[in-house]
Amino acid sequence: MILLGVNLDHVATLRQVRGRTTWYPDILEQVKNVISGGANQITVHLREDRRHIQDEDLFEIKKYLVKNKLKNKVSLNLEMACTSEMCKIALKLKPDWVCLVPEKRKELTTEGGLDVFCNKVKVRRFVSKLSRTGIRVSLFVDPVIRQMQASKECGADAVELHTGKYCLVKNKSTEFERLKKSAIKAHSIGLLVHAGHGLDFFTTKKIAKLPHLREVNIGHFLICDALNGGLKASVKKMKSILR
Repeated sequence: MILLGVNLDHVATLRQVRGRTTWYPDILEQVKNVISGGANQITVHLREDRRHIQDEDLFEIKKYLVKNKLKNKVSLNLEMACTSEMCKIALKLKPDWVCLVPEKRKELTTEGGLDVFCNKVKVRRFVSKLSRTGIRVSLFVDPVIRQMQASKECGADAVELHTGKYCLVKNKSTEFERLKKSAIKAHSIGLLVHAGHGLDFFTTKKIAKLPHLREVNIGHFLICDALNGGLKASVKKMKSILR
């Protein structure tokens, strides 16, 4: 079965839109809902500008998983930029996974994959620091063969293939082939294959057919779909697709 990581960033977006002057929506309540729905992982992106997830959210989620003995059942995945500040936070939090992503202050959402090939020295340094403490590291990359090889050379445990372009283009066959070739290459050199960005029920059905796919991370769509029937129901439906 393909694992499902649920990104809760946009639960925090709704809270932060009023400067956190409201107690709602409660991140921990939604953590409970997605776990009840069958999520295998909680994913959160701590951005440098703190536009949604806040530092304390990370530690509250980690505390909840540990306190309720869920840590071995539901993993915590921290998405973050390659900065010294984020590295310090990750080393203190000690999530199960860190996914290194590119980050631009003015972007609405992550616009592309991390260019590991052109930043090997920097990425390798970050991966090494995190790996030494037992944190597993994935790199969010575009489906380009040289990025798979560079990710391996940097010591990553996994690549998360950026599916954003696939979700947006009308003719999806060409982009799916790029994803497929990258997945095969990553697997052949010992990397786990994850995928995410822009996925909904329709596109996930196709992405789930990628060879060697182990995990998908989905957030924005599930939070939006939850307006119809609740987050638990949305997660359950996504899990049924991944089966």
